[in-house]
Amino acid sequence: MAKRRRTNVDDSDSDASFAAESESDDYDEDDVFDTKDEKGDSSSDATDIDDLCDDDVDVEDQIRLFDGNLQSSEYWRHKVEAFTEDPFACQDYSPGTTVLLDAVEEQWRQFCCVLKRDPKECYAKISLGLMYNFFDWVMSQKIGKNGRKKRGIKKKSSLGTYWKVFRLVFERAVGEKINQKLNRSMHRVLRDLGKKHRLSEQRRVNRCMTIDDLKLQIETTLSTTKKSFKLGELRILAVLFLLLLAPAGSRPEATLNLRFKDIRVVLARDPEGGPHKLLLRFTPEFTKSYLGEKEQKTYSIPETMFDPSLLLSPHVFLLGVLFRHRAFNASSLTSPHHLDNLDIHPGERELPLPLREDLNDTFIFRRVIETFTGYQISTNDRITSGMMAAWIQRIGEILGFEYPTIAYNLRYNAANAFDQSVDVSEALRNLALGHGNSDPFQRHYLGRNISADLWGVLRGQKPQQALMKQSCSIGHSISERRPTGLTTEQSASVATHPTIRELTKALRELPQGSKQYNQVKRARRNEKQRLRRELKQRIRDEWTDKQATDDIERQIHGIGFDNPATDNTCRPQGTAQRHLMKKLTAPTVTTLEGQYRRRDEAIEAVSTYCLVQEGCTVPRSRPLSTPEAAVYCSTSNPPEGGQLDLAIRSVFITNDKERPKRCFICIGQALDLTPDGKARLDELTHEFYTSNDLTKHFRNKHLSKVADGERPECKVCKMTLEHKMHLQNHAMRIHGTVS
Repeated sequence: MAKRRRTNVDDSDSDASFAAESESDDYDEDDVFDTKDEKGDSSSDATDIDDLCDDDVDVEDQIRLFDGNLQSSEYWRHKVEAFTEDPFACQDYSPGTTVLLDAVEEQWRQFCCVLKRDPKECYAKISLGLMYNFFDWVMSQKIGKNGRKKRGIKKKSSLGTYWKVFRLVFERAVGEKINQKLNRSMHRVLRDLGKKHRLSEQRRVNRCMTIDDLKLQIETTLSTTKKSFKLGELRILAVLFLLLLAPAGSRPEATLNLRFKDIRVVLARDPEGGPHKLLLRFTPEFTKSYLGEKEQKTYSIPETMFDPSLLLSPHVFLLGVLFRHRAFNASSLTSPHHLDNLDIHPGERELPLPLREDLNDTFIFRRVIETFTGYQISTNDRITSGMMAAWIQRIGEILGFEYPTIAYNLRYNAANAFDQSVDVSEALRNLALGHGNSDPFQRHYLGRNISADLWGVLRGQKPQQALMKQSCSIGHSISERRPTGLTTEQSASVATHPTIRELTKALRELPQGSKQYNQVKRARRNEKQRLRRELKQRIRDEWTDKQATDDIERQIHGIGFDNPATDNTCRPQGTAQRHLMKKLTAPTVTTLEGQYRRRDEAIEAVSTYCLVQEGCTVPRSRPLSTPEAAVYCSTSNPPEGGQLDLAIRSVFITNDKERPKRCFICIGQALDLTPDGKARLDELTHEFYTSNDLTKHFRNKHLSKVADGERPECKVCKMTLEHKMHLQNHAMRIHGTVS
């Protein structure tokens, strides 16, 4: 392995440690100063002057008047005297950092109001006592904006970050940095406050998600029914996000900000004489912008021919999304099978597959919106980092990971893999990760679980690298038996908590419907949710040692492992989901034609699944009430006497007094169910407890989603309605649904 040279930075600067990934801007001197000798009149600037010409300006007169300059000396003297330095005096931070600075500044203002002092005066007379009590006050605040309970500072490292942010707030307000003496004294203050408020010394676990772990994460994302994504395309995008993040090691936010114009697909000639390969190039445009925007980096991912696992192929998932949106500029390129017939012109090395220009500014990772009849991908509303993080963490829980799964697990893995590879230099590693030097990697990315077999090295034995890599990964303690949620009894146990009892007692004494009643009811609901989260986390934290002890005892007594309980609360996979998994896990083939067919069929399955309406995650409380054959129908004429036929009959009234308890809009959606939608039939034909419950559902889920000018359709009656009011009238007269 090639030796790496570590580049040190000066840590004496009070703000050096805030930006872990600070950059040093490089400038091309030739762009700023003209240091080259002129060799003749041919390089004169006459053309530039011509560009500045105006009909009302006599340029030749100005040249003679000011000795060749367009402005007089008085003009420049006035410019120098009137120049304002304030806009250029502050640091150039990203919008996210600016929001953080503003939040800390607002807390400083609130603290000064508590002291009944002016914030500017406190800045001018800043002292150690003032800072100690400010941070003590911050950590003592339990209620935030709009009466919401604050999460608070839990770790000492977070307190240190808060202090670094405050230093920047001070510098922005005063124009100079906090003096070194106060800065040094604050280290002891932070330690004392950490002990006083019992802050954790542990930093976030920086375990890596290995490729084996990633494969399991992707397989679970695609196959599970414990988590629904409402629309099939979201499930595909959740996988594509991981596959674009893993090889580049880029920041999650940069990956989410990818637009269609940032993606380039080409058919490349293999220089080693193999078949042409697809090559993906993507250029994250929006990255961490401390000290200004950074230069763009382009990552290239070549196609792996005869890939043993298509689950790890970003080409399959990205092309599936592109074909689903007809994103290629060539209008005839509508099927992945067309790729097999493409060739590269003799003498050329690549054939670009350009995308449509009208999609240039459209995000690839877009959220869904709820429409009158279901879900569809939004026009250009991006999936937030919080949404993606919640999906990744939930899938990790379902998979059985002990530690919370985060996107940065893949960035940690890429960073450590680049560092250990002889094919990646230190400079290239820093460039790929967006680091100005090696310090951020050593402080934050280098695994704190030593993954090298040091004892084997010291003994002169062959290091057991595979075992060490597994033991230091996030999946080292994976178990399908690990609890993923609370049982009914565990969930109900929070009602016995003293706080819940007090709130319940207070609720009984308040008049229903009053403002105070609703506030207490909301507070009780939020407290129950918080207690359930804490109970779930406590059970998960204690499970590993308890289960290991039980396994040991059972084996010593010859009983063997306990069989895990089967979970029958989730609905089974639909046909489209099973078809998707079948194509993505298809075995490898030995012929090139077979490989192309295997890849193309997987792309088609991905593209088709993007259109699947998954709906919300609904536990399966009872088995399907009708045989599978009677559930699905590809036409609008369901089998007579079947579940869907009976549901349709129940939403038509014979007199004005009838009030059905089923939703005719949902039943209309059931008419269009694909084979994958069989499991949704019970959900769509569900009978509400009362007609009032149906009214609430109709208003919230359907009526509120009708846009101005939209003409809704009643699929049960096979008619298009003129407008929203027409829908309400139709619902009342024909289907007895009050709105």
